[in-house]
Amino acid sequence: MILKPFTRLLGSLLLLSILAGCTTTDMHTQTVPDPNYKAALSKSEPTQFNLPDVGSAEEAAMLDAVTQLFANYNAENLAANIEKVYAEEVYFRDAFKQLDSASAIREYMLAGLEPLEGCEFVFNNISRAGGDFYFDWTMRLDFKKTPTGTWEESIGISRMRFNSEGQVVFHQDYWDPTDIVYKRIPIARQLIAYVKKKL
Repeated sequence: MILKPFTRLLGSLLLLSILAGCTTTDMHTQTVPDPNYKAALSKSEPTQFNLPDVGSAEEAAMLDAVTQLFANYNAENLAANIEKVYAEEVYFRDAFKQLDSASAIREYMLAGLEPLEGCEFVFNNISRAGGDFYFDWTMRLDFKKTPTGTWEESIGISRMRFNSEGQVVFHQDYWDPTDIVYKRIPIARQLIAYVKKKL
């Protein structure tokens, strides 16, 4: 019966949340449209800003600032440019954190480099729908705990909105960290393998 594996799964997820030091009420979610997300959508409504015309040089420069920030994902570039690319008041949510300032994003991204030998983003496509921009990317990570040059890849999409100055005011990631990050945690690796086998 399928209910038994789900009961075990729920028990394992509860154990993971306890081990991580969080409760089910304050666990971070990436894709639940919570009140903060809804408020950020309203606050960043593109009609409030003067955005560059589609295909203009100004639009290209605005998008290039984002792609160069992530394509050159190293401490020097991040430290120098995050607070130029992101507005100081910003909504940022990825698989692990929700942040509301460029300075917090800067510290978060710099801390994220610690377990890595290298990191880079390859942008496969950028599309625009009104004032919403969608960045389709492949992230490549080289972890310090693996032999140098052992790159692992993961795909994702970021939805971004910009202010009149061309800075990001809304950044929502759609990315599954299961295979590239969570599998490095022994109990999570076992749980993921179990669920994939049973479902």
